[in-house]
Order: sequence, then structure tokens, then C-alpha cells
Amino acid sequence: MYFEFAGPEPRATTWTPIVDIFERPTEVVILVEMPGVDRSDVQLSWNDGVLIIAGRKRQQLPERGKARYLCVERPYGQFRREITVNIPVDRKSAKAELKNGLLRITLPKSTSKPEAANIPIL
Repeated sequence: MYFEFAGPEPRATTWTPIVDIFERPTEVVILVEMPGVDRSDVQLSWNDGVLIIAGRKRQQLPERGKARYLCVERPYGQFRREITVNIPVDRKSAKAELKNGLLRITLPKSTSKPEAANIPIL
């Protein structure tokens, strides 16, 4: 064998995106790392004050038979994150953009009670 890999035990093939959340005077911003995830594979929705980020990171490997895999460490699969938002936000004005592997969700603050809804990704 031409390659030897030392390190931790083999990784699970599930993946959970990591999140940063910060608040400004007029909005809450959620940043979600999603390298290799296509916009069409992500769904954002609201349910009773909870932002749900769900979808799938597809395995990106060459066609079978054309390559012999020596190491596969990048995780992939279905994912789901639920973030409770205790700050009233204007869900109808919420925006999301997926660019360069970073999903940016902007939630403008509001004084009304949040309702269930989907958020389109631009």
C-alpha cells in the first residue's frame, strides 16, 4: 500500500453542520457551515419558535469502478438542526443565502408572536 493513515478511529458517516449565532439591535443572524451542500438539498422551516435546518450532504466521490478508494474521511448524510429562537422575529421578512459553503440566515426582530413557516434559500 502506498498510503498509511494514522489517527482516530474511523469516523461515522453522519454529518452535523456547525453553527454560529449572533444578535444585533435589529436582527438575529445564524451562520451555518455547509461545505459541499447544494441549495436544493436544504430546507428551512419554523415550528412554534424553533428554526429547523434540515437536509442532506451528498457523498461526492468519482464513479464506482473508475477509482479505488484509499481513504474516505469526509462525513456526509442526512442532517437536522433545531434552534430555539426566544427572540420575537418577523418570519415573513426572514432571509437565507447559501454562498461558498456558508448558509447565512437573517431574522429581523419583531414584536409579534412567531408563526410556522418555510424560509426560501436564495
